[in-house]
Amino acid sequence: MLSDMTATGKRLGPEDLERAENELGYELPVAYKKFLLKYNGGVPLESYIDFEAEKLNLPGDEVKKFYGLNAKPANDILYKMKEVGHNLPLGLVFIANTHGGNFFLLSLRDDSYGHIFYKDHEFEDKSPFNPSNNILPESIIKVSNTFSSFLDALYEDDE
Repeated sequence: MLSDMTATGKRLGPEDLERAENELGYELPVAYKKFLLKYNGGVPLESYIDFEAEKLNLPGDEVKKFYGLNAKPANDILYKMKEVGHNLPLGLVFIANTHGGNFFLLSLRDDSYGHIFYKDHEFEDKSPFNPSNNILPESIIKVSNTFSSFLDALYEDDE
């Protein structure tokens, strides 16, 4: 469970979230908005998460950094979406990266609103993104039904 973050971003106000929602064209889930208002990105103290990803041959991964708003380009959600968001299925938004260059995504789509997905950048997708029919591209797996449950699943590695 996420207890705290380091290297957090500049404090945001409601107007920053409204601007982000306008640029993205979607309303952000309440739990994610609260997270952005509290931390605005950063490095989680509990960064590991387990998930079932047989098709990716992974038992889980580690969150390197959560993206924020009004941040340096490499860590800014809106910048990331403008630069490489076209590589994602419509309605998915980058929220964090991993040490291996993979991503955690937040769905703002009607068919999977608030779900968290993991995207492996090394896989080429041939399948469509259709979560309501349990069809996901080769590079994407579902990690969590909500942002809150995603944060609750994070843990600190004891090794």
